[in-house]
Amino acid sequence: MRPLWWTSAAWVLAACAPPHAATPYPDAEPPEGVDPASTEPRPEPAPGPEPVTARYFDREIDLRPFLAGFPFGDFEPSLRTGKLFYVERGERYTLRMLDIGTEAGATERFELAAGTAISDVDWSKRSLWSVHHHAPTQALWLHADASNDEQMNLWTLDLQSGALTQVTQHDYVYGLGFSPDESIVAYLPRQGRKAGGAAGDAHEGPPKKAPYETCLVLRTIATGAEQQVVCDSPDLTFSWSEPRFSPDGQEIYFNAQVQGDRNRAQLVRVDLRSRKRVARPITSTKARRNAPRALDGWVDDDLLLYIANDDGFANLYAYSRSTQRTKQLTRYTEDVTSAELLGDEVVAVHRTPAGSTLVRLDARTGNETAVLALPGTADVTAGHGRRALVTQRSPDIVHETHELDLATAGLLPHEVIGLDPQLERGLVACRATAVRIPTFDQDPATGTTRQLHAFLLEPRDPVPEPEQRLAMITAFYGGENRYSTFDQIMCAAGLTVISPAVRGSTGFGKAFYSLNDKDLGGDEIVDLFMVARWIEQRLDLPSSRIGVYGGSHGGYATMRALTFPSRTNGRNDFYPFGFGMAHAGFSDIKTFYDATNIPDWVVLESGDPSKPAELEKMRDRSPLTHAERLRAPLLVTHGSQDWRVPVQESRQFVDKTKQAGLPVQYVEFEGQGHHIEGLDLQAMAYQVRFDFLRAVAEAATEGG
Repeated sequence: MRPLWWTSAAWVLAACAPPHAATPYPDAEPPEGVDPASTEPRPEPAPGPEPVTARYFDREIDLRPFLAGFPFGDFEPSLRTGKLFYVERGERYTLRMLDIGTEAGATERFELAAGTAISDVDWSKRSLWSVHHHAPTQALWLHADASNDEQMNLWTLDLQSGALTQVTQHDYVYGLGFSPDESIVAYLPRQGRKAGGAAGDAHEGPPKKAPYETCLVLRTIATGAEQQVVCDSPDLTFSWSEPRFSPDGQEIYFNAQVQGDRNRAQLVRVDLRSRKRVARPITSTKARRNAPRALDGWVDDDLLLYIANDDGFANLYAYSRSTQRTKQLTRYTEDVTSAELLGDEVVAVHRTPAGSTLVRLDARTGNETAVLALPGTADVTAGHGRRALVTQRSPDIVHETHELDLATAGLLPHEVIGLDPQLERGLVACRATAVRIPTFDQDPATGTTRQLHAFLLEPRDPVPEPEQRLAMITAFYGGENRYSTFDQIMCAAGLTVISPAVRGSTGFGKAFYSLNDKDLGGDEIVDLFMVARWIEQRLDLPSSRIGVYGGSHGGYATMRALTFPSRTNGRNDFYPFGFGMAHAGFSDIKTFYDATNIPDWVVLESGDPSKPAELEKMRDRSPLTHAERLRAPLLVTHGSQDWRVPVQESRQFVDKTKQAGLPVQYVEFEGQGHHIEGLDLQAMAYQVRFDFLRAVAEAATEGG
């Protein structure tokens, strides 16, 4: 009998529930007021939620606690209006609202279960990226799509009627921001869905215009009247950001890129008082930086704060409107990942995957007034007045939100969102160990062998049978010091996960992040080979029991690792992985560039397809080109509505390997986007993975 992965047909899954086994949870003690000696029949205890299970060999994993035990997420606090908006996940995703007051300490804890459902929309079937509470009209402004396809637009949700209305109809909206009096919304709509169609043929020379056209648009909320202010050009292309108004509402600041280069990102200013409205960079166009971000609010009428990595690490900068000069406020050698301005102070976090540091700073000088080290990954998620919210996660912290009151001295976090300790213990199935793994080259900063940061996530309850043991490597992006539901479910099944930060990962400064620029599918894959060899020695596992998995870029990296030509970059290297699982990965870099909504990322990582030499390299780095090299069993999954990585990227790879009789299994999720959402579909996806992994383990045993 052939192993499961030889199945060649594509499965299209509809949203139907797997069978459940009902298990009531009887009380251990009689309810209060009930005589245990009474002969009267006792009321039946209320049953708990039915388990949603998946099986790996004889081990049954109840997925419901992992997927819906703490069902709340996508928190969008509005401290200005005293509301918390969030999504409750289960069989459907429900948007809720909770009153949290406008002052620190207004409520001891945020009772999420008491939140009010404010929409009957099932948000597992749509993308929801941000929520803004527009108090004057008692409405929410949403950055959302209609059907999980990431055609992001602006929508309003009436908080009284629950009516959801699409406000804009563009091919894509990058971001939005509101004027100080909330009368105007500025947003950045993009026209065009295919980058390749506008860029011209690859052999006709450089493109004559940018792949898309993006403009700054102002919309008057009361009337709906719109005004197109300024559009981008090939020399300065507008990009993802939230437009920020000046305190007087006369200027707008947002992100742009010099010639579409993500390494030359700028903050630009548009003066609404000028007859000729032009976007002018306020940051140096000579410096190389990635994605600067302006903070919400101003220190005064003159000083705008922003985060940028001009010096190699993300730090805080201040820009003066009056002098048009910039001053660097902090010089951390760890990235500032988040910051909120509160009057004349800033609360910020700088961190690496080793841990986080929460700081309180003077907004004019950058001088620290308080410092607090935190384990795991922390971020400042909201701030207003003298109040801030900080989230914290790690492999053994599912989620915590802490409130800070800056009216008091120092930094004294008070937990307002957290899990019941017993529930949290049940959701931590991995024992996490931070490790360093040597790779193949030298670190120029130290002159020694480069060391990759990684987390080794071993099951607290490992499978006792050697023939069931497997280990899997996160292809991209690994090494993050946060809770991963996928990793914890794998550990619950008794499997081991290794999560490495291969070159190109964030958290270690601009130099490490840029190591794979124009080298997509090159040395980052060799890093994975080195990690796999380290696992062989550490866990005493053969290569047939070591696999690689990932989604999006990680899905590409998985397919690339299994079809890697050893001659790449002259490394003469290859690793015989035992299996792979690729979700929503791209298989041909050029067709991905043509169809994706992030072509600038492709140019940064791989090259410009309008240049013949770079186009040829893109083809050589594509898994589709080398599909015949596939030997290890591969599970490919994808959502049919994905626009970030269109589903055709998986289909074409599967078709080619299927024709060659190679070991690939394909599962397509109808109506899903870049991620699989919804309790039932996620449960299906996990069972498909466990069936696949069981077949891998059985084949490894048969093969010795």
